[in-house]
Amino acid sequence: MTGPSTGVTRSLTVPLPPARGWARVRRWAVETPFIQVLVLIVLVAVLVALIPAFATRPQAAVSILVLASLLALAAMGQTLVVILGGMDLAVAGYILFGAMIASNATSRLGWPTWIALLVTVVVCGGIGALVGAACHWLRIQPLVLTLGVGAVLAGGSMFLVNGDYNGQPPEDLRALAQLTGTTFGLPIPPIILIVVLLGVVLWLFLSRTATGRRLYATGVNPRAAALTRVNTAAIWAGVFALSGVLAGIAGMFIAAFGSGWAQGTGDPYLFSGLAAVLVGGTTFGSVRGSFTRTALGALILTVVATIITSRGLAEAQSRIVYGIIILAVVALYGRERHVRDRF
Repeated sequence: MTGPSTGVTRSLTVPLPPARGWARVRRWAVETPFIQVLVLIVLVAVLVALIPAFATRPQAAVSILVLASLLALAAMGQTLVVILGGMDLAVAGYILFGAMIASNATSRLGWPTWIALLVTVVVCGGIGALVGAACHWLRIQPLVLTLGVGAVLAGGSMFLVNGDYNGQPPEDLRALAQLTGTTFGLPIPPIILIVVLLGVVLWLFLSRTATGRRLYATGVNPRAAALTRVNTAAIWAGVFALSGVLAGIAGMFIAAFGSGWAQGTGDPYLFSGLAAVLVGGTTFGSVRGSFTRTALGALILTVVATIITSRGLAEAQSRIVYGIIILAVVALYGRERHVRDRF
């Protein structure tokens, strides 16, 4: 006779039968970015139908790729934080700080570009590391702490320049982000190649290194990861530090693309960056999260924004569309993650 405990043990140890039919198709669609690719193809077709110039003018396609690259770079660090199971609301502050440094480095401080980059990396990375360590050791919700840190960064950036936004990014930095830039003689702005290379490095880190596997393990189950001697404190500090660094660098390129900065430079990238991560299919503590998905999400949102602009919709209507997209994606991926990854 089999007791209740034996039945529970068997349910936990015996592999589930392979999915068939619709369940198999749904599992495959969730585990791969197939849905995102399909949605992107449909949206591009709609965009070309509405604005035929996008099919005949290569510069129009390049502009979408540049905007998507900036969004993907701003969301790159957020991807790691979401994989960890948190959320970094200080991204807008990091972006504003990076934009401020880039705009004032040469024109006012006399710094070369590499000094401005180094200052941005050290400041944003140091603050991010402190945030990650504090959230881990003090058990503070990242949502709360990063929101306050972002506000401090934004206020501090404006205080340092006394509210003067007249600085201009250096010419060599602007050449990397302008639509008219070239890469090895090709009419492709260097920012696109930079983001692609960073994406490849991040992919290799997540999929081919032990640290990347520890990051996934910490996000899925931090207690189990700690019991297997994963230094979860170092993972948290490192991930939030990297989020700050990447967002700060994104701010420098955003300022170079727009030839300057303003008080609200980083604000649009907070919501749209998180939306790109979620639309790409990376959910909180997900074992399937990756920057490839975030890049697809950034492309989808950029095409959607272009369609919305072409139809003359207001900013409020754009946010409604983004919210509906996020709700649809969470409805698709949310339950799958809880059932499979955390059980």
